[in-house]
Amino acid sequence: MKDVRTIALVGLAALMVAALSCSKGPQPPKDIQYFPCDNMDGVQTPGLVTFDPSVSADGKGSLKITADQPTTVALFDVPFPGAEGSSLIYKAKVKTKDFGGDAYLQMVVHFANGGSLSTMNYQKAIGGTTGWVDMETSTVIQAGQKPDVVKLNLVANGQGTVWIGDVHLVRAPKPGS
Repeated sequence: MKDVRTIALVGLAALMVAALSCSKGPQPPKDIQYFPCDNMDGVQTPGLVTFDPSVSADGKGSLKITADQPTTVALFDVPFPGAEGSSLIYKAKVKTKDFGGDAYLQMVVHFANGGSLSTMNYQKAIGGTTGWVDMETSTVIQAGQKPDVVKLNLVANGQGTVWIGDVHLVRAPKPGS
């Protein structure tokens, strides 16, 4: 009888361990930082960016960039994102009006050792006059790499007006993990 109880307890413990390991599974993507763009809070280059309450993807306004020449607009800095060994995804909604050129997102990841990594998604660049477009660019941060700041930029490679709103920096599992 004692052996049956021991076997039952060992079996129960094994089931609990299996259940816990299954419940962890892949971690869903998680916002590191969200910028609603319903005011100028945190904007790095306020001289190039204004708040526009009349144009919005969510009804609360957006950030407006009026470019008279190609420029990279520094929008937000996210310090110490804690993204070692994961993917970083910069997502935003972008709209253009009479934009002669291409507009797209740029993410620059700076590391404590002084190196940096820049990623852009040229394939999803927009121009002309568009409605709100979901845009993103991403990169993988390897194990051992420790970003100290992530810069979220908008490249306005032309002339015209670009609006941006609903900016997210997201951490997701590395592809294949």
